[in-house]
Amino acid sequence: MSTLNPQIVNYPFNFEPFLRKEYNLSLDPDRPPCQFWIPGKPGTNPHTNTSCPNGDSCYNKHISPMFSNKIVCKHWLRGLCKKGDNCEFLHEYNLRKMPECLFFSKNGFCTQTPECQYLHLDPSSKIPECLDYSKGFCPEGPNCKNRHIKRIICQNYLTGFCPDGPDCDLAHPNFQLLSDKLRIRPDRDQTANDDDENLRIFLEKQAKLDKLREEQLKHLNEVKY
Repeated sequence: MSTLNPQIVNYPFNFEPFLRKEYNLSLDPDRPPCQFWIPGKPGTNPHTNTSCPNGDSCYNKHISPMFSNKIVCKHWLRGLCKKGDNCEFLHEYNLRKMPECLFFSKNGFCTQTPECQYLHLDPSSKIPECLDYSKGFCPEGPNCKNRHIKRIICQNYLTGFCPDGPDCDLAHPNFQLLSDKLRIRPDRDQTANDDDENLRIFLEKQAKLDKLREEQLKHLNEVKY
């Protein structure tokens, strides 16, 4: 339409306010943050119930507090994010909060270097993975100093055979026998241990009584002679 009639380029449509309010369309992504917006603080206007008097109709950004510890949206980096301001990830080019390069973390090198936009973290700087947790169970639980990585167990491996072998992207846990300190002893073992303890106590008492009798007999013999 702008080519045929350049005078109607800025013609306002009646549905534009609805698109801005519901979908944040036609809004400048580089617009400044709203100076009245305070996350979690109710406002005086009963219709908006926010600290900003304009509510959802505000043309400035209403930044949520959850974005302070998030990483950059990988879809936004490629221009494919459709959530806009409602995205739970950052929409800003911050090198410190870039997502980790999965190809580099898995293979140790990246084919896109040095143009890769994602983080290349040194494996030695990471917390080592917990070997017990990777095998199926960690006795330390949440107090473990190593990293517990959750993976999806390969269903083919559980049924008996995985055609991908060690190249499978899913987890192949190696279930090992529990150690003696984690093993629950049966009742018969506990009873046998109790019997041994009782026998030891009985023998100690019997030895003390025999020693006392010998001392008494020795004392009587000394008095008699």
